[in-house]
Amino acid sequence: MAGRMIFIIFLALVSAGFTVNNNSTVTTLVTRAFDRGTRVLLYTEERKQTDQPDRPGIWNFTYKNAQGETIVKRHVNFERDPIKPDFRLDDLRTGYAEGAEVTGSMIRVFTGGSPDDPYQEKILSVPEPAIIDAGFNFLVEKNWVKLMKGELLTFNFVAPSQLDYFSFRVYKKRDIVHQNRPAVMLHMDIDNFFLRLFVEAIHLTYDTESRKLVVYDGISNIYNDDGKSHKVRMEFNYQAVE
Repeated sequence: MAGRMIFIIFLALVSAGFTVNNNSTVTTLVTRAFDRGTRVLLYTEERKQTDQPDRPGIWNFTYKNAQGETIVKRHVNFERDPIKPDFRLDDLRTGYAEGAEVTGSMIRVFTGGSPDDPYQEKILSVPEPAIIDAGFNFLVEKNWVKLMKGELLTFNFVAPSQLDYFSFRVYKKRDIVHQNRPAVMLHMDIDNFFLRLFVEAIHLTYDTESRKLVVYDGISNIYNDDGKSHKVRMEFNYQAVE
């Protein structure tokens, strides 16, 4: 439950066709996820994104296990709102799916679909600031100056697997150096003392100059074959793959 509650921050995180206009750019990035303790490769994430010059567009993710088999697909659409994108995740191993979409002032969430997890959905009213899926990174970007000053940022993160939302907090932990470049580590955890005993914190490292996420260290939204969340370390290389 803890793994699904915290869900994914960027990942973040269905293969679908889309049309690219003359002003769009298409980028493909491949990132490997390693077990945080053993450093064994768990899966790879291929992200194909099409963006406008001034805003994110549609990002499609394909996840493959260490044997190269596609196990999960995820589709995130930022065109309407970069902080509250519509998204859908499909686990090809079990038939499980989850996602969220904004409908007016409400958010529809859904989960389930596997033999042991029947489909459910719910309409939520989520207080602002409300965050869906990979919208977290754009929240960080919007509040970068405040975070760098040491201010605590709280927000409500939508968790479709729980048909609910939860209050989280993020703050600057310390300045560090990553690959010979200045960086900053942010600490994110659930904004509830009791739940913090059960839900592990996430550490995110951002390059100070580009403000891009370069390291994710925490629980993953990709589950192992037993249905439990991996604990991963992912280092992001923003050199596009042709």
